[in-house]
Amino acid sequence: MKNNLSFRLFLILVYGVAARAEAQSSALAIADSLYQLGDYSNAIQKYEDIHPKDQYVLLQIAKSHKSKGTHNDALKYYEKVIVAHPSSTSIKLDYAKLLMTTRKFKKADSVYSTLVSEYPKNPNFQYKLGLAKKHLKDTTAITYFKKAFKIDSTHQKSCLEVSKYYLKKRNYEMVWETANLGLHSYPENVELIGILGQNFLLRKDYHTALSYFEKLLALHHENEFIHSKLGLCYSQTYAFKKAITHYEEALKYNDQIPARYSMLAYCYQKEEKFDKALENYKAALTLKDLPIEEDLLAIALVYRFQEKWEKAIQYSKLSLKENPNYGRAQYQLAMFADAYYKDPQIKLKYYKEYLKKFGQDKKGKYFNAIIEKRIAQLEKEIEVNTSSN
Repeated sequence: MKNNLSFRLFLILVYGVAARAEAQSSALAIADSLYQLGDYSNAIQKYEDIHPKDQYVLLQIAKSHKSKGTHNDALKYYEKVIVAHPSSTSIKLDYAKLLMTTRKFKKADSVYSTLVSEYPKNPNFQYKLGLAKKHLKDTTAITYFKKAFKIDSTHQKSCLEVSKYYLKKRNYEMVWETANLGLHSYPENVELIGILGQNFLLRKDYHTALSYFEKLLALHHENEFIHSKLGLCYSQTYAFKKAITHYEEALKYNDQIPARYSMLAYCYQKEEKFDKALENYKAALTLKDLPIEEDLLAIALVYRFQEKWEKAIQYSKLSLKENPNYGRAQYQLAMFADAYYKDPQIKLKYYKEYLKKFGQDKKGKYFNAIIEKRIAQLEKEIEVNTSSN
């Protein structure tokens, strides 16, 4: 009888364990199904009901929280999994990625440092550590980007970081070398193409820079930056019609940049579309605070090309009001007065005013020579008129 009772108790225990295991298995299957369907809140609830929780369940809770956007809760569960299974590289990697997403850069730096020490030949771990250090404003970040790129010359992200570093340092040759090495493995990397374009812009080699920005358009990569740089390149290579097109496109993205209106106005002026030039110079003025003397003189010069001398004189004076030491405005004012006034005495007054203010300026040597010659002509004209009277 005693043996039968023990056996029955054993069977009850076995069935109980089996029933519990079956229930656990069923709960896990339901939780996994909810997770696959993207019903993360209910999936978390089902995972939480499972006891005890093994690595898989804890990880699924972490992933569910991550997927639904409750990142701090996800981090807590990743930490639990890592404590229980410290050797799992994939889990550490997911954890580090989430730390970067949540801007916990110090912790991410620590995790990536561990991964780099365990896998020193993994270029992506080197790159990610560099990225964490970059966010921490740690100057050693570039060391890790360079290591990543040295390990794998096809690693596009590290190539971009190294290229940007050299661009910032104005090391043009290294920008060229690094970016082209990256493009060798992936010729359509628009960011590297853009870096090379900027590299030549900084060297004021507008013809070469132009080819890179045109290539970006050919790759259907179009934005404000590219249109503005194409506008600059075309204007500097005297293709003013094309420059106008791209400056107009750039203004569609952002119409609050005064320099862009000034450049557009200059291109219209070169195309002798003076009304459009004036319109854009004045648009630049409305957006500018200081200094605006150059824009005022630019407007004066447009009126000069239209032979509207009174307006040209007016805007030259406004330019000098903004900056009394603006020599070119003073010079142009004398020239406009010479064209407008008939009385040589008035003309002479404007030229002498220039020499009085800027005659000792060595930079204005060329202007001084022209003015001195014109003063001599006017003085002779006045003398002839006086003697004839």
